[in-house]
Amino acid sequence: MKRLFVGVFFTVFAVQSVVADTVQVEILAADGQPLANAALLIENKKASVQVPEASAVVDQVDKQFTPTVSAVEPGTDVVFPNSDNIRHHVYSFSEAKNFELKLYSDKEKPSVNFDKAGIVTLGCNIHDQMVAYVLVSDEYDIAVTNEQGIVELNLEENAAPAEVRVWHYWMGDELSKAQNVQLTSDSGKLTGQVQVSPPVREDKEPSRLEQRFNRRGN
Repeated sequence: MKRLFVGVFFTVFAVQSVVADTVQVEILAADGQPLANAALLIENKKASVQVPEASAVVDQVDKQFTPTVSAVEPGTDVVFPNSDNIRHHVYSFSEAKNFELKLYSDKEKPSVNFDKAGIVTLGCNIHDQMVAYVLVSDEYDIAVTNEQGIVELNLEENAAPAEVRVWHYWMGDELSKAQNVQLTSDSGKLTGQVQVSPPVREDKEPSRLEQRFNRRGN
């Protein structure tokens, strides 16, 4: 596990604007725009910093996994409901969890036990655009930014971090590529910038299987 997850390094410093029990941390991409689905890796032994409780549910809505990035402890059963009115076929070839949930509808809610630490990349055999990530850790708590690039951390007073370690799937599927990010106080929150940009997207024809299911309206 230590080969996969790199800890967060904290330096306690006084931030006059941060005196409450919670603090907002905003993560920006290289272009200065808010970075959604960025994962802050928090040492779970840091009693002064706690992350919000994570949900062990990965839904499927409008042909997308939601959430895109989630985090659980090893041994957690993750539920995969299907809120679409079409069938999905969920799978992963990741070393941390290799599994397959064959075509199922919105009446089923299968679950998978994530028993090994690591990054599990999810896909759908029918809809190639569906990709998500489950980060499984027994040594680190993981906080994921929302669509505005913000996550709230629970803190002891004046225990705000000066630096965090941040991973995003644009960096690749290895947490060793996570970056140290300096945080500064800005408008009552802490802000840091990650040197990462979205990859160039290539247009490609839908797979033959996807074309067949789309013709059937599935």
